[in-house]
Amino acid sequence: MKEKVKVSVLMLTYNHEKYIADAIESVVKQKTDFPFELVIGEDFSTDNTANICREYQKKYPDIIKLNANDKNLGLQKNFIQNYNLCSGEYMAICEGDDFWINKHKLQIQADFLDQHKKYSACFHRALNYYQENGSKSISNGAYQKKVNSVIDIITCNPITNVTVMFRLGLFGELPSWFNKVTSYDFALHVLNAEHGDFYFMNKVMAVYRQHKQSIWSMASSEKQMLISVINRGLLMDHYKGKNETIFKKLTETYSIGCIRQIQYYLSTGNEEKALEFEELAMQVNPSLTLEQLKEMEKIKKIPLKKKISQYLFRLIKAIRCEISKLIPLPKI
Repeated sequence: MKEKVKVSVLMLTYNHEKYIADAIESVVKQKTDFPFELVIGEDFSTDNTANICREYQKKYPDIIKLNANDKNLGLQKNFIQNYNLCSGEYMAICEGDDFWINKHKLQIQADFLDQHKKYSACFHRALNYYQENGSKSISNGAYQKKVNSVIDIITCNPITNVTVMFRLGLFGELPSWFNKVTSYDFALHVLNAEHGDFYFMNKVMAVYRQHKQSIWSMASSEKQMLISVINRGLLMDHYKGKNETIFKKLTETYSIGCIRQIQYYLSTGNEEKALEFEELAMQVNPSLTLEQLKEMEKIKKIPLKKKISQYLFRLIKAIRCEISKLIPLPKI
């Protein structure tokens, strides 16, 4: 009798022919004392990605489940379809343009969750690799908390997808509204964190590749802020009347997101869009007066001392960026 899969690794890919081999290799080379599967959702790429995936599936038929779409579904539907194909006790994520650099990553994280039942997930540091200029940085700096509650995650999501492992099925099936999310990770983490804290491991075990073709990297600041507002709005509807603490925090951060959108549109002279987000902010937070909102919208003058500190910080960051280009990119 075939032993049950312990960890499902979800890999979504679209037009990743330059990167997909690194991603798949980093998964199939994992050293574990349990069975794991790699579920690949290939979303009808227009390049050679699908053929590369098929070759790997032939080479590792006991590990790889290839779900090659016959039309492009888009990120949300592709995620939902392949999430529902995963059968493990735990799930890890490795997008088709990222990869892992530690052969024991799955074992380390699964062992932790086996031994610490109170946590719903664990995540670790990542090496951020900026494909266009070859620079690198490390995620989750010195102030990263070890134990992260659902409130922490709503306040500021600290999790890079390629680093997380979580218990599958904590909240049952994906909610019906999930196909409306504009990026699946934040909503997924909040739904999981409702059932237990996330634990941070101070280990660099993955590379998060940022490049012009990646969905988040190519999004403008305006679009990234909008994504944040939309996802929080969907989660607010989900938790309204169900969990007051989570709903209240989502409402607070939704309002902050609206204010940032207002500030952006005012700075670009788009008063019509600014007014639209003023109305949204006041709808979800009726106690907020127009006068309070206007005060929040003001772009504060930065004191000279703070300007100097910011300049020095940017200078140090730029120097580190140039030095990082000389460091070879690690592989598994």
